[in-house]
Amino acid sequence: MDLSASWQTSPRRMIRDVLLVARGTVIGQAPFVLVTPLITRLFPATELGIYGVALAFIGIAAPVAGLRFELAVISARNEQDVRPLAQLAALAALPVTLVSVAILGALKSASVGPYGALTWPLVLMSGATIAAAGLYSTLRCWLARVAQFRLIASSLTLQGCLRAAVPVLLAPVSAGAGLLLSAELAARVSSLALMLRGRLRGAAALKLRIDWLALRGRLRSYWKYPLLLTPSALIDAAATMLPVPVLASFYGLEAAGKFALVQRLILLPAALIVGSVGDVFHAHAVQVAAARAGGVGAFLAGTARRLLLLALLVYLPVALVAPFVGRWLFGEQWSDAGSMMALLVPLCIAQTTVSPISRGLLLSGREERKLVADVVCLVLPMAALSAARSHSLLVAIGSFSAAATLAYAVYYLIIAQALKSSRAALASEQ
Repeated sequence: MDLSASWQTSPRRMIRDVLLVARGTVIGQAPFVLVTPLITRLFPATELGIYGVALAFIGIAAPVAGLRFELAVISARNEQDVRPLAQLAALAALPVTLVSVAILGALKSASVGPYGALTWPLVLMSGATIAAAGLYSTLRCWLARVAQFRLIASSLTLQGCLRAAVPVLLAPVSAGAGLLLSAELAARVSSLALMLRGRLRGAAALKLRIDWLALRGRLRSYWKYPLLLTPSALIDAAATMLPVPVLASFYGLEAAGKFALVQRLILLPAALIVGSVGDVFHAHAVQVAAARAGGVGAFLAGTARRLLLLALLVYLPVALVAPFVGRWLFGEQWSDAGSMMALLVPLCIAQTTVSPISRGLLLSGREERKLVADVVCLVLPMAALSAARSHSLLVAIGSFSAAATLAYAVYYLIIAQALKSSRAALASEQ
């Protein structure tokens, strides 16, 4: 096989796979967008705030449920490493979930910030959602490894439809945070079941016996993933999720509920692009690196340019229109929601551009730099949010968004420099 030819066609194959995953995400996310005006009218903002606090904790813990071994499933150069790595990621979900539930329970018992408003059923449902999310991520990465992007797309569609349908259909029974979190859990479990039932060799292989000797060997070979990438993922998730409980502490649960829903809605296009491009970029970048070691940097830069253009096309109209339609879209009590959306647009553009290509650090051999980049993305926005706490809610959100945009710019520079250093090291070895 001609590796250079393979590398030349990789961008076209990547676009095809991205569009396939994006199609499933769009079909899945459309129902949530459509029912948002109903959710803001059916559910009190305070209940949305409680749900947002629980979901923020899940959003921090779920990405590390597999101790990042799931990413190694995609990156592994040796096919014999794939199954043990997937098993490591799946096995890690249980202890991570138990620790997460213990921490959340302690926060509730001590009434730390807004966590005292959580009920014990919400704590337990949060734990179940973390476990389901961890297993889903493991299987999704295995599917990406074997290019089963159609099945990934179907799972995303199912998740989005359930998240939208369950709260609206059952709101007359109980319009509370528990129903919203139940919808999240049902979405994760159902999509996981769909993927497991798919006709995929990877899913079947997950059921085979565990070779503990092989697991021990992969732990030694891939130690950077749990020790370096897991803290990095925690920090990365905290940068996105912590604003909700922090705003709840500063401005109350009602303000946090509004921000949580607005943040989720405004980030939908970014989540669509990041979710569609991230796994596909990672899988194709591995192919590029195998065909041409120095080509990953150019591949990353080209992907970033396309992502920036796409983000501008999507989000600039939102920034212009949102302040004028917020009251009409969400209801009279949500008159400031449109302004919140507009203020978050710069952050969304930066995140859309940088997040999908952050996995370039995994291919550079400089995984420790991702930890540095994630610290920047956490510290700068949270410092800005804390500094603005004596001002209005909109000023605080604007400060947070501006600082996060700057942090993502720094993140991109770190990625590019890591790949440049990697190319220089390879050149000196040759």
